[in-house]
Amino acid sequence: MTISTTQTYPAPAAALWPLLFGSRMDRRHPCRLLCGLPKPVECRLAEAEGGVGKTRECVSDKGVIRQEITAWVPNELLAFELKETNLYFGPCVNSIRERFELKALPGGGTSITRTTDFRIRRPFRLLLALPMAIGLKNIHWYVFRNWKQLSEEARA
Repeated sequence: MTISTTQTYPAPAAALWPLLFGSRMDRRHPCRLLCGLPKPVECRLAEAEGGVGKTRECVSDKGVIRQEITAWVPNELLAFELKETNLYFGPCVNSIRERFELKALPGGGTSITRTTDFRIRRPFRLLLALPMAIGLKNIHWYVFRNWKQLSEEARA
């Protein structure tokens, strides 16, 4: 299943790019409807620098997702895939691939499109597909709201 979300920012891509691999989230929870949904806390690089083959980590209040970076084009494209996780849903998932595309907007600003493609193992597909899609969409919006706030604070 694929989930895609786009957000626009009144900032250049160069100001937003570092947020994709180095930002902390606020204290709000992304989705009150789905109790137990991991709350993102921080995204970071495991090594000192990023690039294809390097590791990006997403830390949540329930564990860590380690991702291998598969595309790294500064200010344009970041893609990665799940390598390992200690989160509860790990055994139910075949794969999670994510992609962030940054595009300059006419008149200034940038749009970021986040696309998450996930595959759930059988026999969990029917039970987990919809809650996972809803949870991921809420996490997309939650992270985008945080990045909007961080980018506005940086501009001020």
